[in-house]
Amino acid sequence: MNMRILLHKYFQVFLLPLVFTACSNQPFVLPTEAPIPIATFALIPITITPSPLPTQPIIILSVTPTPTNTPFFSTNGQGVDISSKQQEEIKKAIESYFEMRYQALSYPQPDGFQLDNIGKLVSTESDGKTFLDAELVKLALQIKYGELNGSRYVSYKYFLDYSNFNMDAATGLVTVLVVEDNGTTTENSTLLAQMSGLKHIIVLRNEQDQWKIVSDNYNDFLWRTIRKDGESTEDMLNMISTIEALITPKPK
Repeated sequence: MNMRILLHKYFQVFLLPLVFTACSNQPFVLPTEAPIPIATFALIPITITPSPLPTQPIIILSVTPTPTNTPFFSTNGQGVDISSKQQEEIKKAIESYFEMRYQALSYPQPDGFQLDNIGKLVSTESDGKTFLDAELVKLALQIKYGELNGSRYVSYKYFLDYSNFNMDAATGLVTVLVVEDNGTTTENSTLLAQMSGLKHIIVLRNEQDQWKIVSDNYNDFLWRTIRKDGESTEDMLNMISTIEALITPKPK
């Protein structure tokens, strides 16, 4: 895509808010998420607090899901049963993946944290690499936005709701429906923001007795914006550099 067209397309969504933020020193928040709700199952709580919670009174800001009739997912081929032991192993792999995602979007990040280490949790096959390349660039953009806007997580609590484990007998791929809920506070706000019902369709493969992520299909605000006209990862990287150049003060 022509870079000029790309920048014009993203100006109102990303560049204009960030320029406003830099000039006014006031935080700007991305549009409210409205994830897809599904039936409620038992939730597994995982709590991490990188730094102490704010001492000021916390106001809770809730995000209300938007109803939809979209099916969860469909599979091709004959499914086979997955044992309880396999399900627990798969859950651990997915939880490690989510933990690294939240660490990436937090401030401060854990000592020695490297975004590329997410790759250790992803399949080494070509399909896994395709997913990883795109996801790392998307997360880099999200991290840069949080850094410039002061919206990195100071504390977070998230819940993962698992259902619909399905293994394809022909390929050995396992598909899992995971619904993500969270509560977060950020650098620039004492509000406790709550998000619920973000659906992830995660595909995994067993490689050398370890479950590896092959893909994670989810549709948050940033992915919806990026995918609208099918921009490449190169376009996304160029957008990161352009945003940073516009926001960074020039030496006098």
